[in-house]
Amino acid sequence: MTLSSKDIIASAKANLPILIAGLGVAFIFYEGDILAPIIVIALAFALLGIIGIVSDIRWGFYFLMLASFFSVGITRYAPLPLGLLIDVILVAIFFVYFLKEFRDIDWSILKNTAFFAVLGWMVINCMEILNPESHSFEAWFYAMRGVSLYLFLSMLIGFLCLTFKKDFNWFINFWFICSIIGTLWGMKQLTIGLDKWEKAWLEVPGNLSTHMLFGRLRVFSFYSDAGQFGASQAHTSLVAFLLSINEKSRFRKYFYWVTAGLCLIGMLISGTRGAIAIPIVGFFTYFVLIRNFKIIVMGSMLFMGAFGILKFTSIGQGIYQINRMRTALNPNDASFQVRLENQKKLRDYLNHHILGGGIGSAGYWGNRFSPGTFLANLALDSWYVRIAAETGYVGLVLYLIVIIVIVVTCLKNIRDAPDEDTRNKLIGIFCGLSGILVASYTNQVFGQIPTATMVYISIVFLTKPIKNELNESIA
Repeated sequence: MTLSSKDIIASAKANLPILIAGLGVAFIFYEGDILAPIIVIALAFALLGIIGIVSDIRWGFYFLMLASFFSVGITRYAPLPLGLLIDVILVAIFFVYFLKEFRDIDWSILKNTAFFAVLGWMVINCMEILNPESHSFEAWFYAMRGVSLYLFLSMLIGFLCLTFKKDFNWFINFWFICSIIGTLWGMKQLTIGLDKWEKAWLEVPGNLSTHMLFGRLRVFSFYSDAGQFGASQAHTSLVAFLLSINEKSRFRKYFYWVTAGLCLIGMLISGTRGAIAIPIVGFFTYFVLIRNFKIIVMGSMLFMGAFGILKFTSIGQGIYQINRMRTALNPNDASFQVRLENQKKLRDYLNHHILGGGIGSAGYWGNRFSPGTFLANLALDSWYVRIAAETGYVGLVLYLIVIIVIVVTCLKNIRDAPDEDTRNKLIGIFCGLSGILVASYTNQVFGQIPTATMVYISIVFLTKPIKNELNESIA
């Protein structure tokens, strides 16, 4: 087919905007510093995100996971306003879904005990605005997002949108792939070194003292810090290994093995001692749930052997990562004693402030919006200690009730799983959830991304029925 001159001219006119845009991007990459290409890439992802969410609402969750894993790391290279990105994505998913499906939405799916418990916790957090000890509305707004809003929105949207088993499988695969990338980036930091932007972040007051210990780097990858990196890697490694046990597909089994092995390395190089609680609690939970005596005995022997090596021997003492993990089992460790002392001070405070200091009064947000106050100056490593500090004993008890309701609903849903494969996957991610819940006593991993996002979406699948799309379409 021969094109006429008119066809050629028309084609050129149609593609001229694309050509100009391409040349503009090339010029920005050539003339600009690292900020320019990052902005271009960010805008491209934003455009893809909008198109993706409109075409298929599930893409919103993929972009939510991408933002959870990579947004903090991006801000080290460019001062982009990504602090509210998670909020924007969650709200965008909900409104797009509502506008597209408002006539066909089955609201009855929200008649779920776990969802009502989370809704109740959200209402309590809104009432915390009236806490007489609260110093700042801004602090409440920023802090309550991680305490309750993200969990509530994730469950609300997830219950409505994530219905089929293929959604569950895609969530697991996407989670594992992002975690592998995190491990590889962390290994790059350890073996090749930090780039100039990561070094600049490390030189910020407070970062160097917590990430360079005895001349050794605590690897943080593109996560918020080494603590979150280690906890996330331990969580992923545990779940991947448990999923591999009963996996029938050889390809997926190898994929899970690779994920588990790499993320275990990620946990070790992070130097995060509290992360060791995640596999310990996770495996114990698994042994209880499967009720297989042979596996329980073998698993218990392996666990006791590993514990004995760390606790009662000096094997591997010359390896920094093993030595660092060994200190987590020492009750006389200096940092552990400081933590106990801080909790004692907090108990004295709560005896006179039964509702706590208000959401956003402690930790990072406390230092930012109410510096110099008691809670702002008190180091609160534990997630539950933070809940107690900000909402008092009353809030902590109510929060623990919500957690118990979620756990009971998870166990019921596991029992009622539609098939064996789904049940095995649900058991795997429930064990991961159990590990995170316990590890959050020593670190604030439950409310930090990306772990929080993975846990919240996991709770969605653990507390609502998962349908087999083939069976539904036949019906």
